[in-house]
Amino acid sequence: MPRFAHIFEAAADTLNAYYQAVAEVNIDALMGLWIDEEFVSCISAAGAHLHGLSDIRAGLATEFEAAPVSIEPLDIRVYDSLGTVVYAIVEAHRPVDPSAIPAMVFTTYVMVHERGEWRIAHIHASRMPDDAASQFSAKLRHGQGALH
Repeated sequence: MPRFAHIFEAAADTLNAYYQAVAEVNIDALMGLWIDEEFVSCISAAGAHLHGLSDIRAGLATEFEAAPVSIEPLDIRVYDSLGTVVYAIVEAHRPVDPSAIPAMVFTTYVMVHERGEWRIAHIHASRMPDDAASQFSAKLRHGQGALH
């Protein structure tokens, strides 16, 4: 197997670790996944614009403690190049309460390869409008694929 194939697979490990940290509301593990630069940014599904590591830590900690969720990726598109991977993902953000309706969210993750590891540089999440969520769900139920 060529070396570059393995290197991009490791970016998925970082994404999975992010999902796990969110589900566990483990802000220390979550922040350990970000690149150690102050240019990092996050636009959360709740609409908060967070810039810099301390702002992201405080904002995400507040959001996840107030309304913990688990994130289920439903459709994943991956764009990679040397040193950068971008994930465009449709996610279901499932509240802890099993009777609650999950929020459908479009999320883009930008990851960079730094010192041998993949780190998050930017996240942009936005709630899917109800009409789009209904259409997306219907296509998945009918086996048409998410974006066809």
